[in-house]
Amino acid sequence: MAEEPEEPKPLRILEIGGYEFFATAVPEQTTFYRAAPKPRRQAGRAFGPLRLVRALLDLRSGKYDLLVIHTSQYAIWHPRTVLTTLRDWNVLSPLGLFALVAWRLIAHFHRVPIAAVDLSDSFGVGRHNFFLLDRCAAFFKRELPSDAWQMFYKTGHRDFPGASWRRRPRGLGWLAKTHPISFGCAVEPPEDLVAEKTVDIFFSGALGHSTARTSGEAELRALAREGYRIDIMSERLPREVFWRRMAGAWLAWSPAGLGWDCERHYEAALVGATPLINYPTILRHAPLKDGEHCILYAPEPGGLAEAARAALADKPRLARIAQAASAHVRQHHSWRARAEYVAVTVLGRRLDGARAEPVRADGAAAPLPRRRATT
Repeated sequence: MAEEPEEPKPLRILEIGGYEFFATAVPEQTTFYRAAPKPRRQAGRAFGPLRLVRALLDLRSGKYDLLVIHTSQYAIWHPRTVLTTLRDWNVLSPLGLFALVAWRLIAHFHRVPIAAVDLSDSFGVGRHNFFLLDRCAAFFKRELPSDAWQMFYKTGHRDFPGASWRRRPRGLGWLAKTHPISFGCAVEPPEDLVAEKTVDIFFSGALGHSTARTSGEAELRALAREGYRIDIMSERLPREVFWRRMAGAWLAWSPAGLGWDCERHYEAALVGATPLINYPTILRHAPLKDGEHCILYAPEPGGLAEAARAALADKPRLARIAQAASAHVRQHHSWRARAEYVAVTVLGRRLDGARAEPVRADGAAAPLPRRRATT
């Protein structure tokens, strides 16, 4: 009699860095250690000497299926990293500094596949993160430029990466491993949040640090003079108030800030407002599509106002778009969905251990990345 196929076992994940991604998505399957200049509340989870030794032994013994390493903004030897660690870790600063060294060491001396994750605002990849590009099975970047070679502007190349530099095998290997990933929501709004639509366009956030926001604000105020109901708040609102006021708008303006991908893109969809976003400057995973999940507008003068007028002329269509956007975000951009996307891309397995085919952003099947042998 044929043997019953073995039941898949949930993946076991070790996560190292300054951001609790898998530890939030699947806490019961994830061991998280903090290695970052700012300890926050996780000083007790610092990646100290004993944890480094234990983690390496566990990796070599097969306890973990996946190692997730978050990139760092600055090199561990950068003065800003050292001074921030000394200031914020205070009397525990030797532990904080060791954690940053351990962050580099953990990528070596084992064969467990590595997923490197960069959720920062920057479109670049610092030279100090190149070892992750070499060692990882896949590199996930939030602000992945539409021309991905621009990640290496003034890092991999002394200036703009030219044609000859782009033919180098090492760089081509890096690009083959690189994938987009969304930022999602740090805290997801409640599913039962409903509000009467009393506003045409809502925005709450800082206005001065992005030209997309500065120019867009002027167009929104011009729309207000035309009679459209515009709700702009530059002060930070309590999260629940922010969600409710956004839910009461037909459109939620979500322009690029320090990066293009923004938590507000997904929050707006989840509270039933249609995101109003300037054209993307990055490659995206499971993107919000214009006219289907959001309204995109051209960044040139008049582009925002033109798109907003056209969208607000058909409120039933906006309601359908908002509904589709909410379903899309819950399916592809929740904590668990993004973690599963990483796991499937790297291992060809879901978080529950079941086999799955990796999927590209356009929906087509993608080959598993070729893993680099390690010792």
